[in-house]
Amino acid sequence: MESNSVIRKRRVKAQQNMVTALCLGCMLFTVCWSVFAAVKEAHKPAVDTKAEKTAPKIEITSHEAKPEETDSSEAEPESSVTEETSSNAPDISDGEHPYAVAKDTADDLGDAVFIGDSRTVGMMNSTDKPQATFLCAVGLNIDTVLTSAEIAQGDGSVGTLQQALSTRQFGRVFISFGTNEMGWPYVDTFEEHYTEMVKTIQSYQPNAEIYLIGILPLAESQDQDGDAVNNENARTFTASIEKVAGELGLHYLDCSPAVADENGYLPEEASPDGIHMTADYCLYWQNFIIDNT
Repeated sequence: MESNSVIRKRRVKAQQNMVTALCLGCMLFTVCWSVFAAVKEAHKPAVDTKAEKTAPKIEITSHEAKPEETDSSEAEPESSVTEETSSNAPDISDGEHPYAVAKDTADDLGDAVFIGDSRTVGMMNSTDKPQATFLCAVGLNIDTVLTSAEIAQGDGSVGTLQQALSTRQFGRVFISFGTNEMGWPYVDTFEEHYTEMVKTIQSYQPNAEIYLIGILPLAESQDQDGDAVNNENARTFTASIEKVAGELGLHYLDCSPAVADENGYLPEEASPDGIHMTADYCLYWQNFIIDNT
């Protein structure tokens, strides 16, 4: 028979082997889990923090207090009018932006309707003119504005843009699109769809002065990202907007002098994302429109 000491040694040896096996198992599990986590992180989809989120439901807001009939005799047909872009930035040497306050203090925009995308939403959220009417939404473009049936009509119901425009005649219609369309591959397609949209709006507002607004500049940080939304494309699509204005005999309005710096960029401090503007710059844009229409 084996002695007790030999048996104890074998038991100790067996316990040591068991502990060693458990330790090796734990180490192997740790290594495998680390590899799995690293692979999973490497394959995690990137999130584009600058991509504009498109709202599933177009919500259009009106700030008008009372519908007012526009005297059609005051809105005479006029040929295309182009506002020249200033090569110089606004003079703010005295600390005051030239469009911080509108010079035309009598214009409350009560006869105006603004139709556009998220940049127009920015003006709507910043405006100090509650009489103005806004038909705009985040992600809206020249195609969806004609097809959506989810546009608020001002009486609690929803409907189309055409229904919203048929309830009242406006003196001025400001149309601002193009930022969401800069990724379109064909400029001629943009011109065709833009023309169709404008003609549809014009058919519901035959006596209004209609202004087609050029695409506002982007900040240098956005411009250098290399995606479709850059200043080169903004200039290309703006040229198409100006062309449509000329063909239809409507006003073309270049508002970039109100917001661009000396290099033609939207200042970095004027935008949180290089595209959309702060409240102050939205008001500069609005006041420029007041003083130039």
